[in-house]
Amino acid sequence: MEEERMEGEKFEWQISGEGTAACTSPPVCPAYWGSPFSKDLHDGESQGESLCSFNIKEGYYQDVALGGLKVCLPFNVSPGFPEVKGGWTALLFIDSKADDEQAKALEDIYGKCWAARGGEMLKVKRGKISFTKEFVNGGPAARYEVEISGVYRLKTQPLLTGEGKPRYINSARGGIINIGKSEVNEFKDRDLPRTWNRSGMNVTYWDFTLNPQNLYWMP
Repeated sequence: MEEERMEGEKFEWQISGEGTAACTSPPVCPAYWGSPFSKDLHDGESQGESLCSFNIKEGYYQDVALGGLKVCLPFNVSPGFPEVKGGWTALLFIDSKADDEQAKALEDIYGKCWAARGGEMLKVKRGKISFTKEFVNGGPAARYEVEISGVYRLKTQPLLTGEGKPRYINSARGGIINIGKSEVNEFKDRDLPRTWNRSGMNVTYWDFTLNPQNLYWMP
């Protein structure tokens, strides 16, 4: 009976969908291996810049529906990585299509996720966010375009095997993370200490599920 109750139990909140991460290091970003960043690309420091974007396909927060909304989280990795732990600074952009209840729910969810990484959320903002995906060779390899109007532009292409299949790495938890590179990668909101405009750099894309028992968006 206890097993049946737990199987039917509903989390207070849960969201799922697809995400991308684009950074300012060549593929594959050394952060995935816990290795130092290339100092000659990052002002002489082992530091980095990145933005994770989330296209929420399904989700809820208590009785608030969250499907169809989008979120972007740009952040700076602190100098001294990987020896220096935590202290990463971020902004949170919430879809301008979200109403007040939805925006509050997404702020709480992503605030919890970022705090679990030891990061600091500098500001929460609204933005007109677009997220488009085009399959290559029938998928799962894909091209993405993500935009926060007036703030961010990302255009990607996948990295493929000789047979046209997606190239990928495994996450620390064993999940599949597909890899690509950016054609356009520009972020220019100066409320984040370090902005960037650097194409040809690392892109990853993956499916995600977040809930109170899983605050880590990589698979």
